[in-house]
Parts: sequence; C-alpha cells; structure tokens
Amino acid sequence: MKKLIVDIDLTITLPGKEEYKNKLPNLQVVNKLNHYKEMGFEIILFTSRNMRTYKNDLSKINKFTLPIVIDWLDKNKVPYDGILMGKPWCGTEGFYVDDKAIRPSEFINLDYDAIKKII
Repeated sequence: MKKLIVDIDLTITLPGKEEYKNKLPNLQVVNKLNHYKEMGFEIILFTSRNMRTYKNDLSKINKFTLPIVIDWLDKNKVPYDGILMGKPWCGTEGFYVDDKAIRPSEFINLDYDAIKKII
C-alpha cells in the first residue's frame, strides 16, 4: 500500500497569523506531494483545524471548516485523495508521537529510499 498521511497546517501551509483561507502554501511540500502522487501514492490529508474553536464538535468542523479547507486546497493545487477532519489537538505545549512520522523538512529534502530508512 502506497499511502501518505499528511498534516495540513504548518506542513502544507506556511506559518502566519492570517485567516486560514489566506494562508500561503509551502510550495516545496506541494511539489513533493505532486511527486509522490506521480509515484502512485494515495494522499490523505488530516487536520486538527478548529478542534479547539468548536470544542471537538466534528459536525460544526465539517460544516464550517471543511469547505474552507477544500477551497484552499483546490486554489493552491494541492493533490489529495481524501481529508480527515478532527485530528485531536495536542495544545500549544503538547506534541504528536508517531512511529512513521517525518518532519516537513525531511519530506522535502529526502528521497523515498532515505525516508524508508528513517522510519
């Protein structure tokens, strides 16, 4: 199975205080996603966007946030096969742990064989 599971905010988007719909894309990540798509990978995006704002209410997130996400992805020509809303938000002082994780900089700078060695 060739599948990438990719976070959206601060991975595909660049940091900034502007509204989500005006975030700038990390073009290096978008280009690399296109490369993996051409290699036959399925790309699933996930996000915790607005989990804190809507107190984990996925019905509100799907109603109010998902359309903005889809518009932004389409506007910025980000390839994807599916979107998972509702990734738990770790808070400002927390972090995520995953045995198959790489940083955006590693995704940009390493080829597939080098990434496989890391994970």
